[in-house]
Amino acid sequence: MIIDHIAARAHDGSSSRESETYIFAPSLRTLPQGFPLVMATLPVTDWNAELFQALRDATSVQGKRYYAAMMMIDPFTLWEDLADLLKEKGFIGVVNFPPASLAEGTQTAGSAEAANTIEIDRLKWYHETGLRLVYTASSTQEIASVQNRLADLLDGIIYFPPDTLAHPVGSRMELEAFHVPGLSSSSVWSLKTTP
Repeated sequence: MIIDHIAARAHDGSSSRESETYIFAPSLRTLPQGFPLVMATLPVTDWNAELFQALRDATSVQGKRYYAAMMMIDPFTLWEDLADLLKEKGFIGVVNFPPASLAEGTQTAGSAEAANTIEIDRLKWYHETGLRLVYTASSTQEIASVQNRLADLLDGIIYFPPDTLAHPVGSRMELEAFHVPGLSSSSVWSLKTTP
């Protein structure tokens, strides 16, 4: 699930929540709840600065599957400092959320090489630092491309097509399994539609 706050640690070590995967996206707190998620792709908040601040204030998430959502194409982020802080707080990995293909609007519908090179290179760098990877793709072509380019470095993929941007912003947004015919050795999830 995508969350804007660190979930409270269970006192009972047998909690089933320990096995859940969390995408920590603290910038969602700065967006009006209930507004369309497209707000996350607009320059209304400094996505990575919000992450830095939230990590400084956070307790350890050691023992849980937490990935940090970050804007991988930000030219001003201190990447080494962020990697150190993530490891210090017990995060297991990173995810490019929101994806550059939606934030920049550069992706074309039929592009076979849709994945942004800066995102791919930055994710590879994070993997080299010892963090694990989840990739957010906005088309099935991008899923195929990123699977070829990142091979077995991925823990999973979030399928986040442009129509998902109409989903309302919330402090917890559930993900569900998504099947891409003929693809994926990695787990693929998509945003669960609201009833």
